[in-house]
Amino acid sequence: MGFDCSSYDFTSPDSQTVFLYCPSLPAAIFFTAVFGLSALIHIFQAFYHHKWRLSWVIIVGAAWETTSFGLRAAATQDPFSKGLIIPSSILVYLSPLLINAYAYMVLGRMVWYYLQDKRVAGIQAKWLTVIFVWLDIVAFLVQLVGASMASFRDTDSNSTEQEKIDAANGVKLGLNIYMGGIGFQLFWILVFSVFAWRFRVKAVNERNQGNGIHRDSSWKRLLIILYFTLLMIAIRIIFRLVEFSAGSFETKLTMTEWYFYVLEATPMATACLTWNIFHPGRFLVGPDSEFPRLTRKEKKAIKAEKKRAKEEKKYAKKEDKQRHKEWKKEDKRMRRRGTNELEMGPLQGSQTYRADDIGPA
Repeated sequence: MGFDCSSYDFTSPDSQTVFLYCPSLPAAIFFTAVFGLSALIHIFQAFYHHKWRLSWVIIVGAAWETTSFGLRAAATQDPFSKGLIIPSSILVYLSPLLINAYAYMVLGRMVWYYLQDKRVAGIQAKWLTVIFVWLDIVAFLVQLVGASMASFRDTDSNSTEQEKIDAANGVKLGLNIYMGGIGFQLFWILVFSVFAWRFRVKAVNERNQGNGIHRDSSWKRLLIILYFTLLMIAIRIIFRLVEFSAGSFETKLTMTEWYFYVLEATPMATACLTWNIFHPGRFLVGPDSEFPRLTRKEKKAIKAEKKRAKEEKKYAKKEDKQRHKEWKKEDKRMRRRGTNELEMGPLQGSQTYRADDIGPA
């Protein structure tokens, strides 16, 4: 037998569960299945299209969503288990960042594949991906801290009034940090959209001028999918910003499960499934569709070259120091003989000098 919601007041101040409503088991199971199916399809597509380097991030994102809703399904039957609810909450807060990173990685490869100079707005394709993925990592870390703080509401009916106030303040601080993280994420999504638009303008110009890489116009469809998934992520972020704008969980949005599934779960599931249907591997085909990857032999050669250059620089510095030391010694010796002027050419190897003719012997 599952938990009987009718006999429990989820909105009571003394409630021992994180839920502020009677959670739906069928909805949690449904989205567990949707995200799980999407993750499995992405794994297959990664191998089928040879896009593991690109696809691993959305596979992890979909897997986190699957785990989150699976834990949520279990928590509907045991809503007092923080070991189920807290991990579920943290994963559902953070998973969209990985799906977001996937969009960043896709555009970088589009720039590499479709544009002649492989850059947009003066930024090389690979660096475009690196910059935005690192910004996503920063947002991830900030949101992780905020989500962790906001998820731990460790008070009960035996807690003192001060303990309850401290817990509420901790939750509010965590929510503010989390909102700062998703606000940061949304800002860079908007900036990224500008780069995506610049890519479109440049691709069209190269096609019209006839001086670009002569590939088909599949980038148009891929760009539309990219914008659509970014829109899904933005809808989810705006929902979270509005939901936590009051700095507490006791708002209409947080106390009504329907909003969570429509504005959180559905956009993320739609984004994952859209990338399944229109997988980048269908459009980015061939060796030029991936950033070049150095072989182990090439990496060793580069490492050896750097080491050789470092040793040469070190040897040259030592030689300069030795020549300067010899010059100072000769200068001192000549001054003791009463010579007031020293003319000395560059030392080469083991040069010697005559007392009456300062220069190479």
